[in-house]
Amino acid sequence: MATEELAETRGSSMNRLVLFATIASGIIAAYLMYKRGESIGTIAKNAITNPIGSLVTEVKNKV
Repeated sequence: MATEELAETRGSSMNRLVLFATIASGIIAAYLMYKRGESIGTIAKNAITNPIGSLVTEVKNKV
């Protein structure tokens, strides 16, 4: 019983971590696109549909 509760807690914590990392990467990508001069529509489309991919693309553009 205790092992199941521990497993649920770990899974819940991992899901929360992934959620916050995804949100943070979307926010950072949106900021970088804004600084580059992208339109708000493009920023919203890219950051909402693929936040992690958008961040990777923006980091590649900076380097």
